[in-house]
Amino acid sequence: MKLKELNLVSFGKFEEERINFEDGLNIIYGENESGKTTIHNFIDGMFYGFLRPYVTRRYYRVEYEKYRPWGRELYKGILRFSKGDVEYRIERDFGRGQVKVYEDLTGKDITKDIDTGERVKVHLPGVHFFDFNTTVYNNTVSIKQLGNRIDSDLATEVKDRLANISTSLDDNISVKDAISQLEKQLETIGTEKAFTRPYGKAIKSLDKLKEERKEILQKQEEYNENIDQSNIMKEEITNKKLKIQELENALEKAEMFQTKRIYEEGLSIKKELKIIDKEIQKLEDYSQLSFDEYTMGLRMNNNRENLQREIVDLSARIDSIVYELKDIETKKNGGIVRGIKVEELYEDISHYNELDEEKNELIMGSQKTRLEILNSQLKDMMEKFNRSRIHRITLILLVIGSLGLGLINPFTILLALPFVGLAFYVGKTNKKHGEDIEKLKQEIEKNQLEEERKSDKIQKIEKYQNNIMTKYNCSSKLELHRLYDDVRLQFMKQRDMEEKTQRLKEEMGDIQASLKSKRKKEQELIENMNLLMEKNRSKTLDEFKEGLEKKRIYENLIRDRDSKIEVLNNLLSNVTLEELKDKISHYDEEYFKDARDIDKNMIMDQIKKEKELFSIMTNDFARLEERIDNLNQEVRELVVIEEEIQRFENLIQDFEDRIKSINIAKEAIEKISEEIHGQFAPAINKKVSQVIQQVTNGKYSQIRINDELNIAIENPITKEIIDIDNLSGGTIDQLYFALRFSIINSIEESNLPLILDDCFIQYDTERLKNVLKFLGEIGDRKQILLFTCHRREEEILKELGLKYNLINIA
Repeated sequence: MKLKELNLVSFGKFEEERINFEDGLNIIYGENESGKTTIHNFIDGMFYGFLRPYVTRRYYRVEYEKYRPWGRELYKGILRFSKGDVEYRIERDFGRGQVKVYEDLTGKDITKDIDTGERVKVHLPGVHFFDFNTTVYNNTVSIKQLGNRIDSDLATEVKDRLANISTSLDDNISVKDAISQLEKQLETIGTEKAFTRPYGKAIKSLDKLKEERKEILQKQEEYNENIDQSNIMKEEITNKKLKIQELENALEKAEMFQTKRIYEEGLSIKKELKIIDKEIQKLEDYSQLSFDEYTMGLRMNNNRENLQREIVDLSARIDSIVYELKDIETKKNGGIVRGIKVEELYEDISHYNELDEEKNELIMGSQKTRLEILNSQLKDMMEKFNRSRIHRITLILLVIGSLGLGLINPFTILLALPFVGLAFYVGKTNKKHGEDIEKLKQEIEKNQLEEERKSDKIQKIEKYQNNIMTKYNCSSKLELHRLYDDVRLQFMKQRDMEEKTQRLKEEMGDIQASLKSKRKKEQELIENMNLLMEKNRSKTLDEFKEGLEKKRIYENLIRDRDSKIEVLNNLLSNVTLEELKDKISHYDEEYFKDARDIDKNMIMDQIKKEKELFSIMTNDFARLEERIDNLNQEVRELVVIEEEIQRFENLIQDFEDRIKSINIAKEAIEKISEEIHGQFAPAINKKVSQVIQQVTNGKYSQIRINDELNIAIENPITKEIIDIDNLSGGTIDQLYFALRFSIINSIEESNLPLILDDCFIQYDTERLKNVLKFLGEIGDRKQILLFTCHRREEEILKELGLKYNLINIA
């Protein structure tokens, strides 16, 4: 995530103030009371609205009223930032309690997708984009100064804040204080581990007495066994050291092989990029074509085609109306319609239908369909017969050819045998086809004679029917019946013809007007289409489409190029191909011969496991040696120990009955804090050590934070463990920064920005130089906002030659 721009429209002392941030390190400089803290809190307010966390109602922190502008109604601001590949904009009206979130490039409103408080139902962009509430934000992303304190007070505060962060995720909320009241109730009797109290003293004394009794009985035997075990463990520890060294050598080889593979992959990608660049240059002329204008062209073409169809339909309708008007001109005149006597037409139609029934009976008994089937079968048989003859001739030629080749190579004569068999089989099949064809011809001839007799009778009927149709100028039975229907209807509806005539004329007038308008629109579409084609340097839509396809290929090549560049950058990280080449040039191919088979992750896991085992072995060995020494001490008499055991058991039972109920409540609170502490404890030592090594320029490299959250530093020269109480204020301040920075890296899921508010005010020049160098290095992968009232940060950054963005607050 990266912050892009703050727009303090009306916030605190600022009005219409814009502040732009860049990637990497940003220095926000301003004198005291210049508004640095206001800007810092503006970022918090834009993400979380100054709402208090963990409440069931809408309660605001004091900052909400503190930064309300004096004398101005507006109380609002805008924040732009990016996360992943998307840029966002938050617009918040603090006065009205309204917030809007947009995708900045598209303007899409995504407010409804933003998380709201569990109960207060207020949009909280910070919870959505950081994935934690304002409490965690102010203890991770935002780091403020500890303030001026003497060294002893500073050490105590760092311890307390570490404890609070590790148990409640807030360095101002102490679970320790929450359970202190319960512990006060137990102080009078103590706990199992409170050995200065009666109950703890009794338990410790009882355990010690029982152990001493056991040791007296097994002292000599156990001592001898421990001596033997000590010798065995010494040998095992030596072997384990050798095995770890072998694994570390193999790991080094695997890492160098990985470097070699990255270099080879990088070279391959470079070659591919050169090829892509050439293709992009060829297609660059098509990059300006517009898909929207192509779509517009398709739409215009479709509209023109639709207009053409409508014009054709309207023209056809005009022709139809003209025809109808001519037909209407026929008037009723003494039973004659369209020059036809209606009664005479009725008689002819009746006689025509009687003849039609007789003809249908003859057709139903026709053998024509049967003849068509037989002729079809005859055609198929003839085709099979002809193909069979061709196959037989082909096989005979193959036999002759194979025999001819036999003169050259006698073995080829064997090839003729399958062809001879096939030729014989085809000849036999051909003969049977000939017999079937002859039978089918006879059956066809018989059916043809019967069909000719029926055909003569049908021809006579059709001749008479044709005379009737000729009489009325009809070409078919359907047309004759239509004539009959038309004459009958016209005869009945002549009185309505004048009204229909008027309606048709009005319709034709409307159609002619519409036809004129549509022809005008068609011409306009043609002209606009020509202009569009000329603009996109295309003659036709197909040519335009081909150009767009080349544009698509061009854009795909651009994306492919960007993707390969990104892959190359991710592959090389912060090194160049030349550096990789120089690094692997010291090793020959013989060195890498068996490196491919080495599983780096497996080797690292093995080293980790072996070192863990080694640590366990050394710890076990130390305890064993200590145990051997203890066995030599004096022990009390068994009788005296038994009497003491009985007395302490009675005393302990009394204590346990009294503290049982109090411990139930205490354990419930401790369980919650232990779950939070367990998330950070495993990794915090390692991460803090890495950071403190950089900010102290290697002076300290190992931080020890135990389960009781006591902090100590290892002196890298003497290996001496130095408690935080014995460190200087400057070193403690550096340690606090390392703790807070390590915690944010432990919980963040993405690359969040780091906001520092005068964190280094107590640093001397050397310490400040180290921490700024550290910030400059992490600035390549994390955005940093450093608020300061001093000029020395800028001077040191210039001296170190580090890149930064300076923002002056007037």
